[in-house]
Amino acid sequence: MLLVAMMGSAASAAAQETTGQDSVAVEWGDTLQLQDVEVVTMRQLVKTLDDRVAYNVQADPEARTSTVLDMLRKVPLVSVDGEDNVHVNGGSFKIYKNGHPDPALSSNPREVLRAMPASMIKRIEVITEPGARYDAEGATAILNIVTVEGLRIEGVNGTVSATINTFGSPNASAYVAARAGKFTLGATGFFQKQTSRMFAGVDEAWITYKDTGASMYKRNRNKQPAWVYSLDVNASYELDSLNLITASFGGYRYGLNIYGDSHIEYHNAEGQLITSYDNPYNLPQYGFMSWNGRADWEHRTSRKDEVLTASYMFSTTGQHEEQYDSLINLVNPPFPYTTYSKWGKERFIEHTWQLDYQLPLWEHHLLEVGGKYILRLNKSHNRMNYDGAAELDTDTRFKHDMHVGAAYASWRYQVGNVTLRGGLRYEYSHFRASYPNGDGEPFGRDLHDVVPSASIHWQLSPFNSLRLSWATSLNRPGIMYLNPAVRRYTTTIEYGNPHLSSARNNMLSINFQHTGNRLTFNVKPSLTITNNLIGFSRTVHDGIVYLTSSNDCRYLMAGVGGFLQWMMTSKTTLVVNGEVTYKRYRNPSQGLTNSGWGGNLYAQLSQQLPWKLRATATCMWYGIGHDVRDVYGYSTMPDPTLMLGLSRSFLKDNRLTVRLTANSILHKYQVSRGYVTQGDYVNHEEGHFNQRNVQLSVSYAFGSSNTRVKKTDKTVENDDLVGGLQSGK
Repeated sequence: MLLVAMMGSAASAAAQETTGQDSVAVEWGDTLQLQDVEVVTMRQLVKTLDDRVAYNVQADPEARTSTVLDMLRKVPLVSVDGEDNVHVNGGSFKIYKNGHPDPALSSNPREVLRAMPASMIKRIEVITEPGARYDAEGATAILNIVTVEGLRIEGVNGTVSATINTFGSPNASAYVAARAGKFTLGATGFFQKQTSRMFAGVDEAWITYKDTGASMYKRNRNKQPAWVYSLDVNASYELDSLNLITASFGGYRYGLNIYGDSHIEYHNAEGQLITSYDNPYNLPQYGFMSWNGRADWEHRTSRKDEVLTASYMFSTTGQHEEQYDSLINLVNPPFPYTTYSKWGKERFIEHTWQLDYQLPLWEHHLLEVGGKYILRLNKSHNRMNYDGAAELDTDTRFKHDMHVGAAYASWRYQVGNVTLRGGLRYEYSHFRASYPNGDGEPFGRDLHDVVPSASIHWQLSPFNSLRLSWATSLNRPGIMYLNPAVRRYTTTIEYGNPHLSSARNNMLSINFQHTGNRLTFNVKPSLTITNNLIGFSRTVHDGIVYLTSSNDCRYLMAGVGGFLQWMMTSKTTLVVNGEVTYKRYRNPSQGLTNSGWGGNLYAQLSQQLPWKLRATATCMWYGIGHDVRDVYGYSTMPDPTLMLGLSRSFLKDNRLTVRLTANSILHKYQVSRGYVTQGDYVNHEEGHFNQRNVQLSVSYAFGSSNTRVKKTDKTVENDDLVGGLQSGK
């Protein structure tokens, strides 16, 4: 074969898939007679844009037989700890799907993402410095999951996959897309059953109260069998070349049965037993659901980049809980009852109307303006019943409505290799809370917020880019933090604070990325400051812990995140993802300050073997050092996790992929430790959770086309609440 090697920068930047042949270096203009020479480079996984970092899931060979949660462990600025909790850029975040908020994912990401197949995902974007279009929408980062989309041609295609592990937990999923003329339809569904062996653990806690010197010991054992299913349907219709209508409906439902038992002991300062009891408990009916529907109309003009988008979204989220507790083997009990039960229901309904307009003003300048109106309707109903102490029974109804109006303007200037962005957003919010059964006085508040942002992005060369960003965001208090209704338990009393205000986060970051044929790396130092963080304050009186919410805390986080993809040889690739952070919490009203260094690490070595086999060795280590949680304490996970995998593809076009994975080779249990070192008591807690298992995954792709549902460029995004019907992050 005659090879004319012209080693220009454009040719060097082109990324091709690894072929397994050795590469040959030659000088410019040389003409060589070579046999079977292939240019060996790697498919790039990470790309830095002017406002986000994107991970190319489809370029990762493990995507066919992995879950989205597996992929998130590799995404820059994202970490997934040993308990499958997702963390983004060290702060609060929301999850979007295809550019719009997905209440199902944001409410309970752990359960859904570990069941969602990665084969249906095109890329995962981390928007760490959102512009004015996003800023006031609350979280310090946005995790945008973009599903597959592609050529608009006739045909049908899809993917089916299934997974089983030695815990006996099955997982099945399917995706199908079809097109007829101008109409395209796609549907995705998955189901996972989580057995009691999969989520079983033991945790212990040792607490000492500073005011009396008394102590408490608690041991808890529990199992959590569960199931989760999800369905998403997306459709698009092209009226003509300038008008596109899209619609979608989707969500998920999650059911859980928790049962276990606790043993509690109290001792005085001299170590003598004061009281003890056992607490068998059961949550036979815990259910969570989230469904939403959207419609978007996109109109383009004959002028390039001029786009008008009108959107509407309806979403509903709710949960239902029943819990029954027995108190047995009582020794000097400090309470007058032997059983108690809890029943609760929460429902969240949201309507959103949004209008976005993008206009190129003149050469190099782009203007984006828009407005949004959100109507949020929240209500909750909670009952606590105590056997033998009816005077403690509670029956509380709470209603919380919020109206949000927003307007934004964003300017983008691009010339040569430099892109400048600047934006301003104004938001007005009005909320009113009431007690339908007259348990309390209604209250309300009006909030006005102005949120600026700015960034600059340099494309230093075809291989190197640098981005400097400054942004602010808001977190409004949700119903969980606001509701002043008192919730009593054996050792704690909880109540919200109706006087909370929005928290303002200020973020500054620098992001450098190098993208080469064999080496790609990303480095991002960042700083986040919040002077009125929303969180819980706790005090102790007579051995009872009182928890309430406040804006008293000040927060600082400084850190460096990094990602590396290195093609060590033509058949060997190393991927490393991790971060190191310094966090400081300070509460002037309590005179407390807590700070410390922590970090996490993900590393995977992939090796191509004979007979089309691919082997992987993965090390995950989360909770390195001291992960400071609040002004009171920190947590750590001292042990790394090692995983070994072997996969192979079969049939034409590698349609069938089989993967065998051995998880947690070194340790049977995941160990987590938490410490409370400040406040009215000190605490040491330790948890052990099942982790070691073997997993078999099979995926099959069918069809001959690349049909995917087309989507509008802009749609509805809501992301401002903390402490509502969602997990705290």
